[in-house]
Amino acid sequence: MNNRIFLYFFLLFYFLMILPTTLSAVNNEELMKQANEAYQAKKYNEAVNLYLQIVNNGNEGAVLYYNLGNAYYKCKEPAKAVLWYERALRLSPNNEDIQHNIAFVNQSFVDKIDVLPSLFLVRWWNSLSHSQTSRNWAILSIVFSFLFFASLIGILFSQKKWLRSLSLLLSFIFLFTLILSIIFANREKNRWNDVPEAIVMQSVVSVKSSPDNSSNDLFVIHEGLKIKVTDRLQDWIEIKIPSGERGWIQVKNIEII
Repeated sequence: MNNRIFLYFFLLFYFLMILPTTLSAVNNEELMKQANEAYQAKKYNEAVNLYLQIVNNGNEGAVLYYNLGNAYYKCKEPAKAVLWYERALRLSPNNEDIQHNIAFVNQSFVDKIDVLPSLFLVRWWNSLSHSQTSRNWAILSIVFSFLFFASLIGILFSQKKWLRSLSLLLSFIFLFTLILSIIFANREKNRWNDVPEAIVMQSVVSVKSSPDNSSNDLFVIHEGLKIKVTDRLQDWIEIKIPSGERGWIQVKNIEII
């Protein structure tokens, strides 16, 4: 009797949880195959729609976003292409193909705005932090924590003086790298939440001095420019462009990365 109850619960769990997940994965694999085939056949609009179906099913991935960016570029929609390249880069920050495509597509945009200069140490710190995703930094922190505790064991139980000295030195190194990895993991996790970034999707956008259509025009930005969103008021957002200038535009003109 107990075995039957267990079997019934197992079957119920399988049909409610495992089977739908399995079918969904199979369906997404088939959609990805169809999308790739459509892209190879130069049916780029069809490829875009198929990739978007996979995204709308709740899936994410650097390869998926990268392929979608490629398809949008072939459809002559560079702003949407760079949007998805940027999303792919967040999942794979060291991917040279994604970086290359972003730089290549950016050459076709009107705005060539100089980035606000920063100190070398700030650039180096940011570059190191951005070199890995928050998930990778979290994994590294676990690794460094094990190595740190292993070095402590070496200090406590080593019989030889030189081995204890080496363990002590390694413990400081591993503790330092552990602290750094935890800082970077939290920094990258909150990076996009603190100051969201977006891509301008309209061909020409007038940036206002305040969130009001009747306010003064400060400057003009164009399609494809990456901006930072520093504030929001209903249908308006305050933006900051790479040169450091700020102003207000309507939300409908951008797409959050």
